[in-house]
Amino acid sequence: MKFRAKMQDVLYMREFQAIIATLAKLAKDCVMILAQERMHFIVNEDHSSTSSPLVWVTIASKDYFPEYKMTPARPEQELIVLAMSASHLSRALAVLRSGTTSTVHSCKLKLKMIQFPCISVIASVVSPSSSESREVVHDVPATIIPASDWPAYVLPKVPSAEIVLGLPSLRLMRSLIDKLKNISPSLVFHGSSGGELNLVSESDMATITTRFRRLLPYPATKQQAVQESVEEASCSVDSRKASAFFGALQLPNEEIIIGIDREHCIYLQLDIRNNVVLHSVLPAVCV
Repeated sequence: MKFRAKMQDVLYMREFQAIIATLAKLAKDCVMILAQERMHFIVNEDHSSTSSPLVWVTIASKDYFPEYKMTPARPEQELIVLAMSASHLSRALAVLRSGTTSTVHSCKLKLKMIQFPCISVIASVVSPSSSESREVVHDVPATIIPASDWPAYVLPKVPSAEIVLGLPSLRLMRSLIDKLKNISPSLVFHGSSGGELNLVSESDMATITTRFRRLLPYPATKQQAVQESVEEASCSVDSRKASAFFGALQLPNEEIIIGIDREHCIYLQLDIRNNVVLHSVLPAVCV
């Protein structure tokens, strides 16, 4: 079983660090799934706090890693599955983030067996006071998940949606939902095919509705909705889970896609770049 990958582009290194920092804000632990052409991270609600949503990230290896090699334990296997602390991995990658005084030339990820299995983060760094590079190494302990347990860590499927809309401002949504969570434990997302999204928070004292108009509509992904020409859909979700997701985002992207499947779930998708996508699912709650 072997794995090694290398990043050299400064922008890609900072994006990768921001992705892991986002996961670390949502949960203590994460699952890392390594395939031949893709790398996946999963924060599963069953293995994290009750206030965290289900979030997963898919990264095309060729986008971030010009050097990427994965050899599974057995020839018939296609994956390496690891469990680790998201916060430890985030701290190990902190040297890559913008705002640090040192210049990072490259960053390697390597699966190592020392006294325990770990993902070794090796950053080649040049400080302002010296022209010589030095290596900053962090070993993040990991648990190797045996193939017999892989069914418990299957990559989630993107749910279908009756109404799909593009939200233009993450900053506004983050601030708004953070305030609405203090009014009601649930938050209703009501969308229309005409490009309107209403966020409704209701308590014994008041009902607050925030309207977003002239949003970009996308084709429905639920076949039944296409056949029946569904024009509206709404779903009530846990307001704290919604706030946790928007508050955790560390990425500079401003646009996010929201899909509403009536009485089932809210699906959120952040396209970081063409082959790097962050997904989240907020299940419906009874009101």
